[in-house]
Amino acid sequence: MKRNTGLFAALFSLSCTIQAGVYKHVDEHGNVTYSNVPSSNAKKIALPPLVVVPSVDSGNVEERIAKRREAMKIGEQREQIQSKITEEEKRLNEVKSEYKDGNPDRLGSERNYQRYLNRVERLREEIDAREKNLNSLRKELQELSSSSK
Repeated sequence: MKRNTGLFAALFSLSCTIQAGVYKHVDEHGNVTYSNVPSSNAKKIALPPLVVVPSVDSGNVEERIAKRREAMKIGEQREQIQSKITEEEKRLNEVKSEYKDGNPDRLGSERNYQRYLNRVERLREEIDAREKNLNSLRKELQELSSSSK
């Protein structure tokens, strides 16, 4: 029994070493064949050792993707708020220039003095509303910036 086991082990190791290479055979027509089995006129090729790259820990990839998406979302929100602030400031400056510190020019359609006073009051209310909008937009932008840190 020991003899059979020894013979089997010797044959197995011999077959592993024989077939462990890569052989290149070129036939009379110039066709190249690669094989792990040696044949006539085949040359053994010395291949460089295989490079094994360890796997990357992808456990937190989803978390990183979620963080990037959140950062992009916050960036878009910041741009939108900044755009609204710019629009609001532009309109506020237009209304303030028309208001002229409570003494706007009278329009031709305002022969009635009460119409003029009503327009002055509407302008004052619009200035107040736009200033409140600007304050709340700036506050929202500040909160957005502080929450993203």
